[in-house]
Amino acid sequence: MNREEIFTLADSLYWSIIDQLDLREKLVIKDPDNLGGTKNTEEGSDLYYCIEDTIKDYFKTTGEAE
Repeated sequence: MNREEIFTLADSLYWSIIDQLDLREKLVIKDPDNLGGTKNTEEGSDLYYCIEDTIKDYFKTTGEAE
């Protein structure tokens, strides 16, 4: 699995999790530097990187990482 595929999977899982658990208001805020955009809170970033790192570690252990 390449870097882009890992990012895409982590992003998809992140949004699914926060929406399923109704955490969007806690983990995502409006981005004042990006009109109409959003950014993660610190907790949101922590969750995203935890998901991404878990995916990377999984594929490293299975030998499928590029």
